[in-house]
Amino acid sequence: MNADLEKLIELEKVDREISRLTEEVAALPKRVAAIEEKLATHQAEIEKAKAAIKNNEAGRRKLEADIQGFQQKIVKYREQSSSVKTNDEYRALMHEVEFAEREIRSCEDKVLELMILLETEEKALKTAEAQLKTEAAEVEKEKIETRTRTAEDEKLLGEFGEKRSQLRPGVNDSALAHYDRVLRQRKSVVAEARSQKCMACFVMIPPQTWEEIRTNEQIITCRSCARIFYYDPANEPPPDPPKKKAKTQPAEPETEATPAP
Repeated sequence: MNADLEKLIELEKVDREISRLTEEVAALPKRVAAIEEKLATHQAEIEKAKAAIKNNEAGRRKLEADIQGFQQKIVKYREQSSSVKTNDEYRALMHEVEFAEREIRSCEDKVLELMILLETEEKALKTAEAQLKTEAAEVEKEKIETRTRTAEDEKLLGEFGEKRSQLRPGVNDSALAHYDRVLRQRKSVVAEARSQKCMACFVMIPPQTWEEIRTNEQIITCRSCARIFYYDPANEPPPDPPKKKAKTQPAEPETEATPAP
């Protein structure tokens, strides 16, 4: 095989690995960031649940204070009722007592509602805290795995980078320039030629060019996608078996007609 072609095939393998590892190293922190974002969502749910419980407690304290205030008014109105001089004044005081009692019952109902709601809010808080604990463990595990994977990838990147630096100087300048130009435009540079066509863009190869490619002795590029061809006879499909000719049946001998007497 042509020395430049052999090195370009190897160079493309190295460049493909470098590209894959670079993308992986860039993607790993994003994966951790996505989990941390989920973690922040659970943290926000905890803060929301805590705020709801706090508001619930504040609401109950206010209602309890209102109840105490109305109870004090009832005591005050009943004390005043013993010293009023007219029925109208007495009825007015009793009306105020009834109003205060209704307000107390309303406040007590609301307190009960808040106490029932508190059970739901406390349950939501426990669920969010459990989820946060699970997610925090997952994030920490993911961070450790990411740091390990990143270190491994960066080590491999260094090895492949060194191999790349060793391969490039040994390639003909013109062939290397063509390689770099195609690499900037496409994901692959080297393409297998098989069954007289480019396996990258599937354009048919002229017969004379096909015979030259099969020797692997020179740099030949695809007229359609500009990729560099190589030929691997092991991948070439076997030729179709020759079709058997149909056997011809021997002709029957002609019989002479017997003349009538």
